[in-house]
Amino acid sequence: MPVWSTPIPEAPMLAAIVWLYLGTNALRVVSYFPQIHAVWRCRDGARSVSLLTWASWSISHVFAVLYSTQVVHDLPLLLISLINLVGCSAVTGIALRRRLQWKRALAAAYAGLAPVPTGYETR
Repeated sequence: MPVWSTPIPEAPMLAAIVWLYLGTNALRVVSYFPQIHAVWRCRDGARSVSLLTWASWSISHVFAVLYSTQVVHDLPLLLISLINLVGCSAVTGIALRRRLQWKRALAAAYAGLAPVPTGYETR
């Protein structure tokens, strides 16, 4: 049975790295909320959000979850990776939904079935 925790090292420098890792990732969790809120309120198809970037971050967190469970059996790493996976996936999913809504609205406008969506600039 694997051990699901890595003890905090005795060496002060290594212990500081562990605590800084945990602390910065705890703060990172909070940083997802403004982005989620901004994408949720977006009415222009979330065009300023890179789906490729956020999806790649989500995928990297999937592998971090697998790494933490299958290779190092580290519970703090698993929890941080899961939280980051949820945050990145939320931004990706909401942005994708907004993008699809925007494209449907534009298609309806071009077909003459609806007005052109607000925020649309012709290029």
